[in-house]
Amino acid sequence: MTKNRSVGPLESSGRRFGVRLVAPAAALLIVLLLIPTVLTVLYSVHNVPADGRGLGEFAGFDNFLTVFQSDVFWHSMWITFIFSVGFVLLSTLIGLGCAVLLNQEFIGRGLARTLLIIPWATPWLVLGILWKWYADGSVGGLNALLTTLGITSEYHDFLSDPQAALVLAIIAAVWRQASFAGILFLAGLQTLPGELAEAASLDGAGALKRFYHITIPWLRPVIITVTVLNVIYAFLQFDVIFAMTQGGPGDATQVLSILIYRQLFVVTNIGLGSALAVILGALALIGGLITVKLLYKPEEQGMAG
Repeated sequence: MTKNRSVGPLESSGRRFGVRLVAPAAALLIVLLLIPTVLTVLYSVHNVPADGRGLGEFAGFDNFLTVFQSDVFWHSMWITFIFSVGFVLLSTLIGLGCAVLLNQEFIGRGLARTLLIIPWATPWLVLGILWKWYADGSVGGLNALLTTLGITSEYHDFLSDPQAALVLAIIAAVWRQASFAGILFLAGLQTLPGELAEAASLDGAGALKRFYHITIPWLRPVIITVTVLNVIYAFLQFDVIFAMTQGGPGDATQVLSILIYRQLFVVTNIGLGSALAVILGALALIGGLITVKLLYKPEEQGMAG
């Protein structure tokens, strides 16, 4: 039988000190995360007045039924899916490519690594404004570049083109997120023992085989982390699209986060907007869990004797 050990005065004092250290962060999380989450769930099952005073009449799941029966919702779901697939794939692959390149020895590597941080350090909203100027149909740099290269002879208003606007929104978001992914991948590559690649080279393995059989397995934990973060960022992306197109032209770039904004702050349908927010949060959570499930492979356990 185990004996109950009484808590000494030093250990009790240490616990109280630990609680005091954690308390400010815990209070901040409660104020910024827990309370808004609870209120959003409550609003989603009520017909909240437009002025936001009180919960209003209990609606049950009527707001959710209205959402799922709406063609606007399913269109936004499709736009969100397209944006998310492009965002996740390009951010992860470009970030990995940048990391592999910057892990090589070449003149100016330190400067190149420093430049990799710049897109990641740029706030999402500022990034959206910069890309909106860059794609402007009158004075944008993108048009100037295309005309200089001889690809086109006249300026084109890309953000008024439904297909081009969505593509540019994806590229703008990828430009920042690929930088973040590259930093994480580069950190993972720095821990890769050089002896593994040297041994594989001596055994006759080429660069592609070394990359597939050594680098990728070594980076698997980082790949999982980066992909999960990219999936969550993709579903919750708002700033870049809002700054560039505000969901337009029409609803061509109206992802779910933009639809939530319009319901809450334009139409002032708080109950419906909150239901959309709950759905979006659930989608981001499910997407992250599915990504972990697909990519995570536990280490093989030794055979039981």
